[in-house]
Amino acid sequence: MHGSVLYYISGFATALFILLILARKARLQRVSGEDFALELPLFGCVATYKPNHSGRIYTEDYINHRRSSSLLEPKIDLQKMMDYAIRYDVDYITTTGDRPDGSWSDGRYAFCTMSRSHKRSFAIHINPYINTEEASQRLSLQLGTWIPPEDVYPFLFLHEIGHTSGTGNRNFFAAVINHTISGDRHSLSKRRELFRLKSEIEDFADRFALQELKRWKDNPPSILPPLHGHSHI
Repeated sequence: MHGSVLYYISGFATALFILLILARKARLQRVSGEDFALELPLFGCVATYKPNHSGRIYTEDYINHRRSSSLLEPKIDLQKMMDYAIRYDVDYITTTGDRPDGSWSDGRYAFCTMSRSHKRSFAIHINPYINTEEASQRLSLQLGTWIPPEDVYPFLFLHEIGHTSGTGNRNFFAAVINHTISGDRHSLSKRRELFRLKSEIEDFADRFALQELKRWKDNPPSILPPLHGHSHI
């Protein structure tokens, strides 16, 4: 009798201890706008929370928006960027880099990730410090077609748009799932499959960007053809 009581007490104490640890380590992080994610150790993101405070403009959000806009505005048409972002399910565009501190690795121009918000699926990161003369030479050699310096940023943005599912690039999801499930320890066949998927992803995105670049330059903002009328590659 006493043994079972002690057993339940110790079990309750252990559960309480774990609960306290989880509560102490839990983090509420802003995901997008007024969307927040509750993260717990071991469990990851377990809930999203959206406070019902409409009409608010947050100072930090405004500062970050102005900073990113001022870095990109001289180099690319922001309204056209938003046109594509809305059409192709992009949650946000940021100048945050690929390193943990938010800076950019040498030679890294841009990348696309899955957004953590429930609103839209993708996030696009663009390096605002690119030497467009050097990038023009590098991209032109890589693609086998001339990309002038003034087209570097539009091309890079459209290339990342080319990774989204709305363009028909289904291999992006396959590669993400393959990498997530397999982790870092790939068998030779898994590595080959992942390499093949990545190669197809990049080739598709390049073709999409080159195709859309002319449309980008020929059309003013906000009157680009609707998604339903877009011809996928």
